Amino acid sequence: MSTIQLHASHTHEQRGNASMKEFKSGNTTVVIHSQLALLSPTEQKEWFEREWEKGNPVLKQIAKAVIDCYRQ
Repeated sequence: MSTIQLHASHTHEQRGNASMKEFKSGNTTVVIHSQLALLSPTEQKEWFEREWEKGNPVLKQIAKAVIDCYRQ
């Protein structure tokens, strides 16, 4: 008979909040862990334009999803 070793259960480790932005709406809290959320609106626009020109596939998919929502 062999023994199966189980891994320790997952524990959450706080990674700091240097790149964290938090929004609250009613009982809902949204936490964004992205440097992009910390940029000024002008910097965000410049980032978006650079990534769009580079053909960032994730950005293109997000844009398509938003456009599709408005078509219905």
